[in-house]
Amino acid sequence: MIGYVAKRLLQLVPVLVIMSMIVFMFLHLVPGDPVDAVLGNEATEEAKTALRERLGLDQPIPVQYVLWAGRVLQGDLGHSIVNGTPVLDTILQKMGVTIFLALGSVLVSTIIAIIGGTIAAARKGSWVDLGILSAALIGVSVPSFWLAILLMLVFAVQWHIFPSIGYTPPGENFLDFLHHLVLPVVTLGAIMAGALSRLTRSEMIDQLNEDYILTARAKGLPESKIIYKHALRNALIPVVTFAGMELGTVLGGAIIVERIFSLPGLGQLVVESIFLRDYPVVQGTILFLSVVFVLVNLAVDISYTLLDPQIRITGAAGRD
Repeated sequence: MIGYVAKRLLQLVPVLVIMSMIVFMFLHLVPGDPVDAVLGNEATEEAKTALRERLGLDQPIPVQYVLWAGRVLQGDLGHSIVNGTPVLDTILQKMGVTIFLALGSVLVSTIIAIIGGTIAAARKGSWVDLGILSAALIGVSVPSFWLAILLMLVFAVQWHIFPSIGYTPPGENFLDFLHHLVLPVVTLGAIMAGALSRLTRSEMIDQLNEDYILTARAKGLPESKIIYKHALRNALIPVVTFAGMELGTVLGGAIIVERIFSLPGLGQLVVESIFLRDYPVVQGTILFLSVVFVLVNLAVDISYTLLDPQIRITGAAGRD
């Protein structure tokens, strides 16, 4: 186990290096000058030149990358060009919203998918199965921005059950904080539940056709025990894999939902920083999300042993 974790952590290094190089290069290819965003178009050329020298923007891009990477290795993600605040402090301040949004979305989608997919598999070919498959197809096909606006119109504008936009820090009023997150969480969770429920149904159907299930039925075990204790446990392995990948994806891909509901998370931070050409903030945030994504996938791999004791991790994940 320790050797496997160490190997995966070492694999993290080249992934992050390549990711940081790609982000750094493409950011500097984006039209616009961050100095203009800070000083405005009315600033003198002398002031702009002095700021470029102070920020190191007058150096060639490879030199800028090496200098930035060297600071990152020391735990320094730099400072915002716009307001001068440390990038790491800004990320830590914003990450709570995105993490709550991502965890809540994955939790909602996983619960819906396991219940719906299991029922659909147990009643394969029935109208219940058809209804669940149809709902899953709609969930996969619906754009997140459309569903977000629809939920906002129904539950915020028409019924006044949940707030449409806004945010309350959890330290001020935690219940109000959760109240503002309900619609964003449901938006992302409902969309992810479509793909997850179809996967759960497929895996459950495969498991219900295995020999050990036929043996259990021959022994006279209750059908509910066969489905929920034996088949579901084995079917959850690919479901957990997909859910873990979705958690990493949501952490970096909740930009649209955060924009619609005006949530001050990492997605909102990246968008605003791109508009302002605030390179250090964008680079630091994407690097942080990349680390989280890889660590989440590592945690998913380790969780296999909890779901299936036959799986042993000895330097590489595999089935004995």
